[in-house]
Amino acid sequence: MNEKGLQILEQYDIRLQRSFGGRGSLILETEQGLKLLKEFAGSQTKLPFEQELLKRLEERGVCNVDRIVKNREGALVSVGDYETPYILKNWPSGRECDPRNEEDLQKSMKTLARIHREARGVFEAKETERQRLCGADRCTELEKHNRELKRTQNFIRGRHKKGNFELLFLKCAEQILKDGREALERLGEIGCMELYEAACEGEYVCHGEYIHHNILISRQETAVVNFQRFEINVQVNDICLFLRKVMEKQNWNEAVAGRMLEAYERELPLSRKEQLYLAASLYYPEKVWKLIHHYYNTNKAWIPEKNAEKLEIFLAQDAKRKRMIKSVFF
Repeated sequence: MNEKGLQILEQYDIRLQRSFGGRGSLILETEQGLKLLKEFAGSQTKLPFEQELLKRLEERGVCNVDRIVKNREGALVSVGDYETPYILKNWPSGRECDPRNEEDLQKSMKTLARIHREARGVFEAKETERQRLCGADRCTELEKHNRELKRTQNFIRGRHKKGNFELLFLKCAEQILKDGREALERLGEIGCMELYEAACEGEYVCHGEYIHHNILISRQETAVVNFQRFEINVQVNDICLFLRKVMEKQNWNEAVAGRMLEAYERELPLSRKEQLYLAASLYYPEKVWKLIHHYYNTNKAWIPEKNAEKLEIFLAQDAKRKRMIKSVFF
């Protein structure tokens, strides 16, 4: 273990057996169970709320989670001589969810529904605190995305020398912009803001990054980790992110998508408005916006060839993506 890590561990009542690297952190085998030590770069104001959420999920038997271990002083964050803040977490055992294993996917959806059911009204926060914990509403978010797509299209048009990624984007930009506008219109029609306001009022909490890397599966249980991006928002956003990530690897298999949603709704049924919100969110060309966002905000002198490959894959799957949405939701 590195010198920083050893020094930080002196602040805890644990007996270390061995350590090894993993997930950009140090995983520790201790007499008190598996732990994870990592540098902390998040909001210390938000951290107690995260721990309150994880405590509820753990106490109600929803799933195993990675709650932070307090140091001897009772603090969640520890700082040593190097002035680098660290946190020590309980770390569940298990392997990452396999996005190509349907049994894993259904377990993950069932667990997500149970999290969503229990992660409501957890904090009873004051109005100012609640506002800080609320994420952006989906309509405002997509309006910004659409403006960035249009701005990037204009920027690339003005460039004299264009690479493969830039030329490929220009070919599909009008259709991407059209799909982006249509998704935003659909969200407006179904009452996106009503769902958002209800979620804020009821303190509906989203995981914020519910992807296969943050789901650990063992014979005994399904564990969920890395809640640091949690926010109060429409919980369907978690379903959208997980489905989109999985479907990219499943080539937008409508049968698999349908069974995943069934697994979720056996635990927590979705209203028709929530289903349409999910359909509109999935319809939005999020993958293209992410590639464009990364392109626009980084050095244009060297654009990874991988970006063009990712855009080509998205375009090759686009018809299947739209067909899956139509089949599952309409």
